[in-house]
Amino acid sequence: MANVASDTSPERAESGSYLREVWSELRKTVWPTWPELRQMTGVVVVAVVLLGVFLGLVDFGLTAALAPLYTTTTPVVTPAPTSAVAPTPVVTPSPAASPSAAATPKPSATP
Repeated sequence: MANVASDTSPERAESGSYLREVWSELRKTVWPTWPELRQMTGVVVVAVVLLGVFLGLVDFGLTAALAPLYTTTTPVVTPAPTSAVAPTPVVTPSPAASPSAAATPKPSATP
């Protein structure tokens, strides 16, 4: 319920005190210096690289160890590739069958 006499609501008073508390806690924070920040960043990068190498080796080892469970023991027969290519028939139209040959007159040998 709002306090009508002072025209302030409890929600507004709580939000103001919350922000003041947050600001006072941030002022107490000790921030690292630039050399400390660079050193901590280097530690994180080295840790990530070492963890990546470790996980890669574990993955490789487990893949090699479990591969026999997933492979077949029967040989797979593939057909030998053929070197001869089947000839493709070439169809040439005859002059009598073409529509342009029938429409053009042929010169006669006698004058």
